[in-house]
Amino acid sequence: MHKSSRNAAKVGSGERRYASCRKGLAGGLCIETACWGLVRKERKEKRKWHSLIDKVWNWRNLNEAWEKVKQNRGAGGIDDVTIDEFERNLEQNLNEIQRLLRQDMYKPNPVKRVCIPKPDGKQRPLGIPTIRDRVVQQALKNVIEPIFEAEFLDSSFGYRPGKSAKQAIERIEDVKDEGHEWVVDADIKAFFDTVNHEKLIDAVAERISDGRVLRLIRSFLEADIMEQGQGLAKNVIGTPQGGVISPLLANIYLHYFDEKMAGLGYEVVRYADDCAPRGCTRDEGLVPRSRLAGSRLQTALSCCG
Repeated sequence: MHKSSRNAAKVGSGERRYASCRKGLAGGLCIETACWGLVRKERKEKRKWHSLIDKVWNWRNLNEAWEKVKQNRGAGGIDDVTIDEFERNLEQNLNEIQRLLRQDMYKPNPVKRVCIPKPDGKQRPLGIPTIRDRVVQQALKNVIEPIFEAEFLDSSFGYRPGKSAKQAIERIEDVKDEGHEWVVDADIKAFFDTVNHEKLIDAVAERISDGRVLRLIRSFLEADIMEQGQGLAKNVIGTPQGGVISPLLANIYLHYFDEKMAGLGYEVVRYADDCAPRGCTRDEGLVPRSRLAGSRLQTALSCCG
C-alpha cells in the first residue's frame, strides 16, 4: 500500500472509531467528538495544536471526565477519598478543579503505589492516583487523544478506542495467511517503569505547543510516589501503570517505534509494550532474516528509550 493510501485508511479508521462517541448530554456531541472534528478539519496541514487548556477545564468536559471515572470505579488514592465521597460534593470538587486549571495552579497528589501478583509469580507495580487527579487526567485525555489517534498506525491495538486484543490476534492470523511464517515475539522489559520523561514530552510537543498542557502532563509524570512503609519518593522516570492517561502516553512514546519498524519493511502487531514483528518467509531464510529483524527491533527500541 502506498504511503498516501495508508494514511487515508488510517484517518478513515480513526473517523469510524470516533463516529460513535456521543453522550446523552444536552447539546449532543461529547468533547472527544468535537476535538476529532477539529483534528479532521486540519489534518492535511499536520499542524501543531495550541490553546488547548481551555478545552481541558471546559465545564462539560470535566463532567464527561467525571462520568468516565465514576463508571470505571476503582479504589481511592492516598487521600482515601472514594468515588461515592467525591460525588457527594461533586459540583464543589469540579469547580475547584476548574479554578486551579484556569489559574495554572493545579498540582497532582502523590500516587499510591501498590503491587499486584503477575502470572509468573512476580509483582506488577501500579500507581493509583486520587479521584481528583483521575478526573483531570481523563479531561486531558478527552482533548489530546483525538490529536494523536489521527497519527497512530493501525498496527497498534492496545488501549485505543475501538481496538482490542482480539483484533490484534485476528491481525496476526491475517498476516500468517499472507505467507509470513516467522515471528519475533517481543516484550519491552519494564516499559512503563523506564519511560524517559524528556523524550515523552518531546514526542507530545511535536503535535501540541500549549505550554500549560505540556506542564500539566509533566506534573503527572513527575508526581511523587507513596509506597506503604517507605514514604514519599521522587518519580524521575516512568509513567505509573494505573493512571488514566498512562496508556495514551505509552502509545505516543511507542509511535516512533511503529513508524520505524514499518519503514524497515516489517509487519508489526503491537499491543501496548508487547509486539510481534513479522517479515520472514521460509524461502527468505530463517536465521539471517530473523537476526536482522532482531537487530533492527533493538535499534528501534533504543531510539524510543
